[in-house]
Amino acid sequence: MPPNISKLSRDHGTSRETIRRMRDHGIDLSDPAAITAALAASRARHSSPAPAPANAGESIQEARRRREIATADRAEVIAKRESGAVIAVSDVEAMMLILGAELRARLLSMRSDLVVELEGLSGSQIYKALDRRITELLSSIHMKSLNPRP
Repeated sequence: MPPNISKLSRDHGTSRETIRRMRDHGIDLSDPAAITAALAASRARHSSPAPAPANAGESIQEARRRREIATADRAEVIAKRESGAVIAVSDVEAMMLILGAELRARLLSMRSDLVVELEGLSGSQIYKALDRRITELLSSIHMKSLNPRP
């Protein structure tokens, strides 16, 4: 009578599929020593890493050095962020949205004022008036961007 695969897998602490593969490879399942030897060989093959090919990749020392550099770079960025020397991209995005919305609103509100202010002026006078108002507006927005916190 053939050995019970489920019982053998429980007895040897492995899966039924492993026992079936051993049977398919010709291991005598009635011999506990043969099963133990086959399992030990299989586990040794799967647990030890394959040797790295010569001149492939980096050495452990190179990998450690690269990791040390990356860790130092990350610590430097964190320190700069905490000191305020750099800010997160999300903070810049939020600030740009606020400034853009304010610029749009102020430009749109300027239209009605300019109609009255520019009425009856010559071309050069209109240019000077527009230049002055636009410069004031952009300078105001620029100053706000330099000091975004109230």
